[in-house]
Amino acid sequence: MTRSVPVEPAPAAGWREPAVLRAWGSAELWVAVVALAVIFVSVLWQVVSRFLPALNWPGVGELAGYSLIVLTFIMVGYLIGNNGHIAIQIVDYLVRGKAFAVVKALSAACTAVICALLVWEAYHLILAFPARRTAALGIPLWILYAIPLIGFASGTVRAVVRIFAAGREDAPFDAAEAT
Repeated sequence: MTRSVPVEPAPAAGWREPAVLRAWGSAELWVAVVALAVIFVSVLWQVVSRFLPALNWPGVGELAGYSLIVLTFIMVGYLIGNNGHIAIQIVDYLVRGKAFAVVKALSAACTAVICALLVWEAYHLILAFPARRTAALGIPLWILYAIPLIGFASGTVRAVVRIFAAGREDAPFDAAEAT
């Protein structure tokens, strides 16, 4: 009588981020999921309030809009780190070997510089408008500017990590993976 041993799935081929960045990516995903849920509920609220005017609330549209902003900017680092950002893959098919590693390193370096400059800009926007608030909800603008700062800082760190991982094969991006 033979026993069957459960076979574990093979790990995805290619390089993965360090565990700390994967944990940070999980936090980013949770924030994105919450923002998406807020968008869904806010838009649903707006639809219902058209038929039930007593539920009309001016802040719900602003909440949906700012949640979209949070969703957009919080995912910057996650997508850069997991090779899920928009890329022109013609180079992937034309360049091989060390030349491809150089292209990947240069691409990651450009991404890191751009993200770092956007962090710098977000920081200065926070300093420029410390007391201003949004119209309907009264959210301090510095909080809204902190979201891109966090997202682009995450993108900067991940792009720098990708510079040093340029010689390794990337794991294919899977948006449904459990991190």
